[in-house]
Amino acid sequence: MSKFIKISFCFVLIFSVIFSTGCESQYLGGDRNAKWKKDLSYLEEALPKKHANLFFKTSKEQFHNDISSLKNSVDKSNDDEIVAGIYKIMASIGDAHSSAYKEFSKVYPIQFYYFKEGIYVINTTSQYREALYSKLIKVNGIDIEKVKESIIPLIVAENEGMVKKGIPKYLIMPEILHGIKIVPDTEKAVFTFEDDKGETFDVNIKSVERGKSDKLIVNQSYDSSYPLYMQKPESNYWYKYLEKEKTLYFKYNLCSPDKDEKAPKIEDFMEDMLKFIDKHPVDKFVIDMRSNGGGNDKYIKPIINKLKNSKLNNKNSLFVIVGRGTFSAAMVDTVVFKKQTNATFVGESTSAKPSHYGAVKHLTLPNSKIEVGYSTQFNEADEIDESNKEGSMDNNLNTFIPDKTIEISIKDYVNKKDPVLDYILGL
Repeated sequence: MSKFIKISFCFVLIFSVIFSTGCESQYLGGDRNAKWKKDLSYLEEALPKKHANLFFKTSKEQFHNDISSLKNSVDKSNDDEIVAGIYKIMASIGDAHSSAYKEFSKVYPIQFYYFKEGIYVINTTSQYREALYSKLIKVNGIDIEKVKESIIPLIVAENEGMVKKGIPKYLIMPEILHGIKIVPDTEKAVFTFEDDKGETFDVNIKSVERGKSDKLIVNQSYDSSYPLYMQKPESNYWYKYLEKEKTLYFKYNLCSPDKDEKAPKIEDFMEDMLKFIDKHPVDKFVIDMRSNGGGNDKYIKPIINKLKNSKLNNKNSLFVIVGRGTFSAAMVDTVVFKKQTNATFVGESTSAKPSHYGAVKHLTLPNSKIEVGYSTQFNEADEIDESNKEGSMDNNLNTFIPDKTIEISIKDYVNKKDPVLDYILGL
């Protein structure tokens, strides 16, 4: 009987694989236009079935109309315009975890960051050295505000943090800018900058093959001359004891085990840090999650459980730094800190919503191979930790706003200052 069951199970498994493969194969092949239309049909068919609640913001009718409209434009659109259209459809869903991703072949050899004064160049190659630390004013003669307006529909722009995080990323993608008609081709673009004296100048920047850019001017290993939040970006977690200030600074870059085999296991690291607190005079404990994009929220629980019953659990001793990079599991951790401790939150508003869709899975469009992430569950802030019966959070909040908002300026950045940590240490 057991042998029969095993054979039956294998038969069902094989049949399921063949059936699922066959379902997808009907969307394969054809000429260029047919392939794009089949990809869009596959997206239209598959995504509503796989997403936890695809139509929580946009309507079913709007979703289908948007895909139909993009299909009808395929014959007269270039590939980049179609890709941009897919990005816009995914952004319209309103779920920051559900998005399209294409491995673009080109990039402008430049890096931008959105400071409180605007968008500035924070790194580039020696060829474009004159642009370093200058403010972006125009792209191909188009005012930056107009450029931002064109990019925002590609982003789940439900809060300022998401906009400030997303726009610099898309500004260096020639194919995206071509797809939204900011540049006429993907070979080069004219970027207009303003220097610290208010003088404007143009720089013609050529795109390069992704991964083959010349060496960047600023060494991104960020030695000890840089503020702590910029140091050790390759490490998912590390801490430093500031003896003079009797402060333990914990930089939590990712809620995930470190890829470096020499690094301690994340569970051992957390335990070691707790032992350090017990053995040293610690007046302030700072958890810096401003650049933490997520992972698994379980790893921080021992820290929170320890702090709840510690003398450090007060607004003058326990601090959590958040920002536009605080996302996904890091947002869950932030909510738990808010609900279970008396921590003071400092920094910028988050790009993630306290209540949000997550637990991402992926599907691949059959012809273009564009990857589409989609959420499979909803994380409700008021239910993130059922053991906490006190306090609640508004599940409709579009962002998490810290108790003290401090934005980093271009001057802070150039002078290697961290006004956020400086504020905490000065209290």
